[in-house]
Amino acid sequence: MTGGSIHQLFEERAQRTPDHVAVVTDSEQIGYEQLNTDAGRLAAYLAATDGLPDAGSTVAICTQRPAEVLVSILAVLKAGHAYAVVDPKTPAQELHRLLGLARAKAVITNESLLPRVDDGRGRTAICLDTDAAHIAHAGPAPRDSAGHTPGGHTLGGPAAVLFTAGTTGRRTAVRTGHDRLVASYAAWSEVYGLSPEDRLLVTAPPATTEFTGGWIRALCSGATLVLSERPITADRIAAEQVTVAEMSPATAAELLDEELPSLRLLTVGGAPLRLDEQLRLQALLPAIGARVLSVYGTTEVAGCGTWFEPEQLPGPVAHPKRAAYLGLPFPGGAAEIRKGQIWLTPPEGGDAVPTGDAGRRQGEGPIEFRGRMADRVTIDGRTVDTYRVETALADHPHIQDVVITGDRGRTGSRLIAFVVPSAGAPFGAAPEAASLRARLTGVVPAGDIPEAVVRLRKLPVNAAGKVDREELPLPPIPGAARASGKSGAGDDTKEGAIAALVGVCAGFFAAVFTSVIFPGATDVTGVPGPWNVLFVLLYMAEWLAFAIGMGFLAVGRGLMLQRSESRGLTTAAHLAIVYLLVAWWPQDNLYRLADKTDWPRQAALIYTFNVPLMIAALIVMIWVVASLPDVKQRDR
Repeated sequence: MTGGSIHQLFEERAQRTPDHVAVVTDSEQIGYEQLNTDAGRLAAYLAATDGLPDAGSTVAICTQRPAEVLVSILAVLKAGHAYAVVDPKTPAQELHRLLGLARAKAVITNESLLPRVDDGRGRTAICLDTDAAHIAHAGPAPRDSAGHTPGGHTLGGPAAVLFTAGTTGRRTAVRTGHDRLVASYAAWSEVYGLSPEDRLLVTAPPATTEFTGGWIRALCSGATLVLSERPITADRIAAEQVTVAEMSPATAAELLDEELPSLRLLTVGGAPLRLDEQLRLQALLPAIGARVLSVYGTTEVAGCGTWFEPEQLPGPVAHPKRAAYLGLPFPGGAAEIRKGQIWLTPPEGGDAVPTGDAGRRQGEGPIEFRGRMADRVTIDGRTVDTYRVETALADHPHIQDVVITGDRGRTGSRLIAFVVPSAGAPFGAAPEAASLRARLTGVVPAGDIPEAVVRLRKLPVNAAGKVDREELPLPPIPGAARASGKSGAGDDTKEGAIAALVGVCAGFFAAVFTSVIFPGATDVTGVPGPWNVLFVLLYMAEWLAFAIGMGFLAVGRGLMLQRSESRGLTTAAHLAIVYLLVAWWPQDNLYRLADKTDWPRQAALIYTFNVPLMIAALIVMIWVVASLPDVKQRDR
């Protein structure tokens, strides 16, 4: 390994095996020579473009195709800049904030994304599609006597701006130099043992630290990097002849029932992996010498922290479902426990950084993960170690995953368990609070036992594969926090009063003004008894439906959000229910006033009312189905 910068390691591989496949995506494959050439032309174009920053500045990358991201990363490095990848699907306000955090002076993007990336700060924009002809004729990037693109780098020069996952707050930017990435590659090489014969599947999105580590491990080793935007399956892994796969625990969990004969190495990162899951994954790799690694590292150390495989343990573990090990530090780095918190030293020997994670270690053995410090909550002035409660429930026969957190609406005034039922759980069932209390009594302090249980189909995760606690839906029980931020019995009473007031006013309006708005629509003087009484009751039912619908419009969305994880779908279902109730009053009155043979008016009424009624019912049906527990695994 002679390269002084990370892109030079790639260039050395491209010179040795120019015809070897470098990248495979869902739609294309690119050889090493072609990838190096494309990146060199873009680097030359960057160098010739007016308005671009001096060497060492940050160039953001916000493109739609993974191959474009890789070409852009290598081009930025060759041109002497640091890169920062931003997901184009990021909400515009957050996208602009990330560009500001990166201090990006220019952005490589697509024409269709320009309105999203333009925040009015006058950054130079290079569009890979509309500027394609100019880039193709830019010529190769300059090379030094060794055949490398010098890029203006020293070993300690800037290489990338990586963004944290934002698990415990807003995402932050971490500036990373070539020295750290080169040292990390050397450490990964020693543990992973990648070779040009390997085909490495990376499932992490391009804007993550895990993706940066993945492309470096693959392309600097001469291996083939396999990228896919489609769901990963065992058949997909076999079809692509993948030998090494990198994924999050959530992605790995979807493969727990499938054999993976082509893999010689499976690494799981982004979040700690339970020991029992690691052992199950190991059993899916029948090849002799195949390994499953749990890897751990924060963005501050470029993801190069520790690695674990069961052989590091001195002996069997009594409760593998309750244990998650982070293992030993990668070569060149260090990991230590300070006052119960894990600190990592990057492989190039920089300063140790706190991870925010709790851990423990016996002697020189592997580090055991003990939860995130920020996930602990305060109940009545006492700190609750939620991870301890979660691990105590890990081997519950009816629980697949569980997260314990405080009632967000009341700043941790009580504990709530968010539970994903296991495949063996009774159909549609999940443990209730009483069941959890019985299991936890005597295991954890009484004050650490959750008071409420919320059933989920799956836990929400962010792009890095970590549980996103801010996206956990609010509990469907009286007094629990609501999307509006209100909680408690007093708020229930207040919302009930609001619904009643709105409903009474709406019903009164409908009853009093029907004859004004729809003259003659409710006239029953010509209707003989007892049919006239039935029609009057019908009118009263319409007024009542209108009143209920308007009352539900005022408070219904908050109630429905307690049952669903999808805010957009819930909003649509809420409005659909309101329409189903409210529409009867104007609809029936207009029908009664329309002549039966007035076909234009009849058609207009049908398309104005009946078609939307059917659409509203369909939306409600979709919401109901989506809110049911996920029983797919049970059926399988």
